[in-house]
Amino acid sequence: MPDRISVKAIPFITVLLFALSGSGLMANPFQKLQQEINESLPTGDSTVFRIFSNQSQEQEIHRLFSVGVNQTEEEEVELASLGLPKYIDVSPVVSNTVVHESGIVVKKYTVQKKDNLSKIARSFSIDVARLKKANSLTSDQLKIGQVLEVPVQVKNASSSRVVLKKVFILPVPQSRVTSRFGRRVDPFNKYNRVYHSGLDLAAKVGAPVLSAADGEVVFTGRNGGYGNSVTIQHKNGYKTVYAHCSQILVEVGETVKMGRVVALVGRTGTATGAHLHFEVFRNGKIMNPESALGMTEKHVTKLPKSEVAGM
Repeated sequence: MPDRISVKAIPFITVLLFALSGSGLMANPFQKLQQEINESLPTGDSTVFRIFSNQSQEQEIHRLFSVGVNQTEEEEVELASLGLPKYIDVSPVVSNTVVHESGIVVKKYTVQKKDNLSKIARSFSIDVARLKKANSLTSDQLKIGQVLEVPVQVKNASSSRVVLKKVFILPVPQSRVTSRFGRRVDPFNKYNRVYHSGLDLAAKVGAPVLSAADGEVVFTGRNGGYGNSVTIQHKNGYKTVYAHCSQILVEVGETVKMGRVVALVGRTGTATGAHLHFEVFRNGKIMNPESALGMTEKHVTKLPKSEVAGM
């Protein structure tokens, strides 16, 4: 294969590329990205959400993407995943406490010599009428050895363990936030402001990318400017996207738990450096990933009744 392309061949290549582009075989890889973002963002002036400010700039990024600017880097991390575990345990627990709740417990009392209803009621801080009702007594007469049920108000009638957990964990532990959700300066043109649809987490190429929550993998592969990407569907209408990966380690249809290593950090697609581009959707609408990472859910488990309560 020749090291150089003849200048005479350039017109022919140009015509061929134009023909392929018109046929859809070389469709603009950023068109799908722009379309998805526009559909997810609120309606308004669409120019606010342009990814590139002009056609020449888009063509330059497209050229870098097409020639495989990150190919060597991807090859270097091809074996990096072999030493990684399938899961990395990142605890989502924010707090773990035991909560005591007041209420009524029933204590047993055996009638002693010289006992009467008034004396027993006073010792348990209840009234005689309540004591009689609890034992279906029709008179004040008691027998020695008789067992009475005494309803008592206590502070720890029942106990529950309350665990507060994050809904989503940070997909790249020990990473550094380099770009947040919302309007920002275009990393490819400092004079242009664009809308950033996710959270950028900088890390070394080959660093593990974790599933932020339990779910099912619904997409893996190349996705235009997103490069190598993974999409996971979660409960309650949530969906997360992991983009610019150097290597994908899961398959479509795979069920994953929180902490599953789904990919490796890279810089594929339109990326100025090695990082993970992380997006979160709720019922098809894009949301701020940092808001999602701040969400928690409460898990309450009833504990056995306390002995202190007299049970």
